[in-house]
Amino acid sequence: MFGYVRPFKGEMLVKEYDAYKGVYCQLCRALGRYYGPLMRMTLSYDCTFYALLALNQREAKLRAERKRCTCNPLKKCTYVCPNSEDGYAEACFHKAAALSVIMTAQKFRDNIEDESAVKSLGARFLYALSRRALKKAAADFPFMAEAAQTMMDAQRAAEHAEHASIDACAAPTAEMLRTVCGELGGTEAEKAVLQQLGYFLGRWVYIMDAADDLPDDLKDGSFNPFVEKLGLAPYAGGALPEAQRDAADRECNAVLNGSLAMVVPAANLLPQGQFTGILENILHKGLPEMQREILFLHIKRTSRKGKEL
Repeated sequence: MFGYVRPFKGEMLVKEYDAYKGVYCQLCRALGRYYGPLMRMTLSYDCTFYALLALNQREAKLRAERKRCTCNPLKKCTYVCPNSEDGYAEACFHKAAALSVIMTAQKFRDNIEDESAVKSLGARFLYALSRRALKKAAADFPFMAEAAQTMMDAQRAAEHAEHASIDACAAPTAEMLRTVCGELGGTEAEKAVLQQLGYFLGRWVYIMDAADDLPDDLKDGSFNPFVEKLGLAPYAGGALPEAQRDAADRECNAVLNGSLAMVVPAANLLPQGQFTGILENILHKGLPEMQREILFLHIKRTSRKGKEL
C-alpha cells in the first residue's frame, strides 16, 4: 500500500482524531502479535482505513486502553482494543494486519523485478525478512493472498503491454481492493457497496501513486502510464518544464476526480457506526487534500513523512 488514504487532520473532531490514533496504534500492536515485531514497520494509513471500514460494518465492542508504546517505551499510547468477548473486532485487526504484510511483501517483490540487481538490494533484504510473515498471513487469509498475487500478475502484464493505458494499469489494484473490501459485507447489498468503494478507491490509489511519481519516473526512465497519455516521452531523462508540469498536474487531477466521483456515492451508503465520521473525513476530505498537496503544492512523499500522526 502507498499511504495516501489518510484523514485530513484539520477537519477532524478531537475525539475522532484520538479514536483514529487509537486504531492506528492497535493495528501496530496486532502486527507485532500476529506476524512478529519487525512487521510493525509495514503499518500504513491505508490498512488503518481498512481496519476502520471493517470495524464500522458491525457494532464492534471496543475499549480504550492506555499503555506504553510498543515501539517507543518512553511514551504512552491510547489503544482502541477489542473487548475480550468480541471476536469480530479482533478479526478486523487481524485482517488489517495480514493485508499490511501481504501488500508490503508484494511491493518488495515488485521492486525486485523492476529494478536492477544493485538498486533492488534493499528490497531483496526486506523481502527475505518478510517471507515468513507473508507465508503466515497468506495461510490466515488465502483470499487476500490470492487477490494480491492476481493483482501483481495483471499489473505486470498491463505495464508491459504495447500501449499501456491508465485504465488498464489501474484495474489490477482496483480489483484487488474490490475483493478485500467486498469480503467485509455480511449481505449482498453490503458487499455491492463495499465492492464499488474498494474498486474506485483502488483505482484512485494507483493513479495517485503514478501522479506522485511522475517527475521521478520521467527522470529515471521508469514506467509511468501518464508518460504515454500526456506525450511526455521527449522529456525523459530530465525535468519537466514548468508549463508541461502544470498541464500534467491538471490532467492527473481530472483523472483522479473521476475516481473520486465514484467513491463518494458508495461512501454515502456505508452503515452509520462509531467510525462513520472518521471514514467520511478520509473519503470526502482526506483524498482531495492529498491531491492538492501532491499536484498543486508539490509536497513529495519524503516531505510528508514529517507530518505523521
